[in-house]
Amino acid sequence: MQFLVSNPYFRPSLRPTLFLIASLPILLWLGTWQLQRLEWKLGLVEQMEARLDAPAIAIEDASPAVDDEFRRYRVSGEFDTGVEFHWLATSEAYGIGYLVFSPLTLKDGRKVIVNRGFIPSPLKDAMADRPGGGETFEAIARVPETPGSLDATNDEAANIWFTRDTASMAKLAGGGDYLPIYLEKLGEVAEADWPKPGAAKVTLVNNHLDYALTWYGLGVVLLVIYLVFHRSQGRVGCPRE
Repeated sequence: MQFLVSNPYFRPSLRPTLFLIASLPILLWLGTWQLQRLEWKLGLVEQMEARLDAPAIAIEDASPAVDDEFRRYRVSGEFDTGVEFHWLATSEAYGIGYLVFSPLTLKDGRKVIVNRGFIPSPLKDAMADRPGGGETFEAIARVPETPGSLDATNDEAANIWFTRDTASMAKLAGGGDYLPIYLEKLGEVAEADWPKPGAAKVTLVNNHLDYALTWYGLGVVLLVIYLVFHRSQGRVGCPRE
């Protein structure tokens, strides 16, 4: 008795086959989509690095838009020290605290929300102790966030924010001619001074290749399980004599 390798057979089972036909293309599409996202993310990282390394330009001579994210600006203006918005954050050096977002009026009258930096929790209500008046500094343009259905709701009454929804912050600050971006302040301050800039250490997570390999791997695993199942049921192989 011997296998007749010249005459293999395969009798697919209906339900596993339908599941494979429905699932495998989806897994392959997800893997391909992640590769496309990888190409997009690499381009974004290249653009970000180029803009962060470029010299700062005077914001009075520019019209920043959402397409200008990561661009460096030289900023002069006056903070509204009576208005702050506190975005919940953590710091490796100082623990749980907040990033302080404040309205800034530029010399030309336009306004912009600025992330001034980190404060520890005990300093949340010490707004009167923060430096005020006119300031000149460099900053990085960032695109505001719009709260989604899965995001925690900002607690405006307690002034605890979970999204960088600077459009809502601007409305609460009285509105006006606000730029469509917000700024993350650069620079260093004395050890005893708060807030401390540093949130502008921009990084972009790029896990798209890992995700692509995961989806493709699941497709291979699904196909192997499908074949092993049929083999165990005697539905694939070679006839015997």
